[in-house]
Amino acid sequence: MNQVMDSIQIRRRTPLPVMAYAVYPYFSGHSLRRASKSLRLTMSRSHVSIWRWVQRLSPVLGSFGADPRDVRRIFVDETMVNVGGTSALIWIAFEPDLRAMLDFHVSWRGNSIDASTFIRRPAHKYGRVPIYTDGAGWYADACRWAGVEHVVHGHPLKNLMERMVQYVKDRTEAFDDLFPVRKSRLSSRRAFERMLNWLSAFMFMHNFVFENGGLEWMEASA
Repeated sequence: MNQVMDSIQIRRRTPLPVMAYAVYPYFSGHSLRRASKSLRLTMSRSHVSIWRWVQRLSPVLGSFGADPRDVRRIFVDETMVNVGGTSALIWIAFEPDLRAMLDFHVSWRGNSIDASTFIRRPAHKYGRVPIYTDGAGWYADACRWAGVEHVVHGHPLKNLMERMVQYVKDRTEAFDDLFPVRKSRLSSRRAFERMLNWLSAFMFMHNFVFENGGLEWMEASA
C-alpha cells in the first residue's frame, strides 16, 4: 500500500490517507453519500469529491496485478451493463484459485474480434495458460487467434464464474445509479473512460484490500 501511495502524485487539499479511507466504504457497497458521511468526524467532503478521488486514484491502482507465476488458468466471461445511458459489455478475466480479477475490457458490442482483443491481453501478461469460458460462439475463434488453449468449463466451474460476474455486475449497477453528473451531458467517450477508471480501482480493491477478495461465497463454491 505504501508503494501505491508513493506512486500517486495528485495536487490535493485532502490528505491521501483520508481519500483512501473514504473510497473503501464506497467499494464495500455503500453509496457515495454514505461514504461522505463517514468522513464527518475528520472533515467535510461531498459525495462528488469521493467520486473524483476514485477517478484520480484509479490509473495507478489499476497497474497492480497478480503474480504471473501464480496464474494457472484464466476464466473469461462477459456481462451487459449500462454506461452513461448506453448498453455495453464488460469482459472479465478471473483466476479462481487466487480469487483475483486479472483484467477487464469494456466494449459496445460482443463478437469474436472483441473477445480476441481482450483475451490477448491477459494471455500476454500471464502466459498462454488455458482460457476457460462458457462456450459462447465467439470464444473458440478468439482463443485460436490468440494462440491459447480454449476449455469449456463444466457446470460447477460455470456457476463459479457466473457468481463472479454477478458480483461485478452488482457493483457496476451502483456505479450507474450514483453517477454524480447528468447523463445527458456526458459524451459516450467520457462515460467510457470513467467506467474504465472505476473498474481499475474496483479491481485493486477486490484483489488487495477486501478479505478473500470480497468473495466469501467462494468458500462454499470452490
